[in-house]
Amino acid sequence: MRPTRKNMYYLDDLFERLENNNLRSGLKLPEGVTHKSDLTISWEAQIESKNLSDPKWINPLKERLNKEKVTKEKINIIHVLVPLADKNKENSIADYILNLIKKEKVRWVCDVALSSLNDSKLEVQNEKEYLFELIENKDWQIKLSALGLMKKLDSSYSNRIERVCLDLIEKNQKKSHELSTICEVLVKHGTNKSISKIKEIARGNSKAFTVVSALNALRVIGGNKELDFFIEIFRINRNNDVKSMVIQIICEFGNEKVIDLLIKRTKNILSKARKTKNIYVGDAKPELVHILTFLTSFEDERIKKLISFISIKKLELMDETELKWFMKKMKTI
Repeated sequence: MRPTRKNMYYLDDLFERLENNNLRSGLKLPEGVTHKSDLTISWEAQIESKNLSDPKWINPLKERLNKEKVTKEKINIIHVLVPLADKNKENSIADYILNLIKKEKVRWVCDVALSSLNDSKLEVQNEKEYLFELIENKDWQIKLSALGLMKKLDSSYSNRIERVCLDLIEKNQKKSHELSTICEVLVKHGTNKSISKIKEIARGNSKAFTVVSALNALRVIGGNKELDFFIEIFRINRNNDVKSMVIQIICEFGNEKVIDLLIKRTKNILSKARKTKNIYVGDAKPELVHILTFLTSFEDERIKKLISFISIKKLELMDETELKWFMKKMKTI
């Protein structure tokens, strides 16, 4: 169906407003402030564009994008089109965007387009082979986005993707962002063949986010068979984010032999007031809750002494989430 003139007029107006950074009518800047984005016409237009849900806008947006020559306008259209297609499960837009990238010469447009696809649940249907070309791109952001899209490919591609990932690990041993993304891909497509390389990343990389990605991949692929390795990483890596992540894995796969380690970690967490206030999103729980959930599943005098010690001396050092969990849990023990 061809876009109606009315639809095109609406989109003309919408994209004009998306670029309008003037204040909305009747609004004033607070005293001493020279700019406030949420008071602009552009801000309101962004919210409006994100709320579009009717699939009737998909074809008009495609036609507009096909004709557009201005880089910023192309990006604005992609930011509207991909989320709209995602809401309507219109997977054909993933292939459409990849075909667009094949012809696009501006790196910024390609990067935004691939990032938008990664942020969506849209699945590539016909242009899967092109992803294997894109991971050879010299631009690291395009390469990473293409790798991210490989997570969406089905298991029939797993052997090939794993080989590609292992090759990329060899080529990118000092590139933390690449290694982190590769580990994320291996979470879905990796097998025991990947374990030794993932362990090398977890042991040897200096960036916490990369080590965390490697540990998560190993958690999925190796599971409880790698408990000793997780304990090793806890002992040798001094970064607190890494320690927190690996402790959660140890709690997932642990047994009686990790009780002393977890008791010591608990006392360390509660040794002093923490400077940062943690915010837990969704199903996320504090490290301390993971530890105590695991420990209180055992009948052990060491654990009973720990709980008594916390109850008497350490409650004031818990954050609100930890304290709420602890008080509720103690009523059931």
